[in-house]
Amino acid sequence: MSGGLLRTLTPLGWLAAFGVVVVLILIVGRGIGVRWDPLHLQARRLESVQRRADQAEAEAAARALEAAARGRQIEALDAFHHHAEAVARATASAENRARTADDAQTSLDPARAQRLRDHDRELCRLAPAVAACAAASDPS
Repeated sequence: MSGGLLRTLTPLGWLAAFGVVVVLILIVGRGIGVRWDPLHLQARRLESVQRRADQAEAEAAARALEAAARGRQIEALDAFHHHAEAVARATASAENRARTADDAQTSLDPARAQRLRDHDRELCRLAPAVAACAAASDPS
C-alpha cells in the first residue's frame, strides 16, 4: 500500500516530503545537541560579547582608580587647608603677643637682631619647604 503512495506523489509532493524529512532531521539533531553554524556566527557573537565585557571591566577598574586618586587628592587638600589654618592662627597669636609684650616698644640690639636673622636664614637653608621662608627683609 505504501508503494502505491510513493508512485502517486507529484514532484511538488516529493518536494514537500523532502522538506518534512529535513525538518524532522533538524528537530532530532537539535534534540541530541547537534549544532550547524557554517559561518561561525555563534563564535563571533561570543567573541564580541567577551570583548565588550573585557572593555567594560577595564573601564570599571579605571573608574575605581580615578575615584581612589580623587579621594586621596581631597584628603591631601583638606590636610593642606587645616595646616594653613593652623599656621595662620599661630602666626596671628604670635603677632598679637609680640605687639602687646612689655618690651614691644624697646629697640632691639643690632647684634642680637643680626643673630636672629642668621638663625632664620639657617633654618630656611635646612628646610625651605617646611619653614616657608620669606624673602629677606630690610633690617632698617
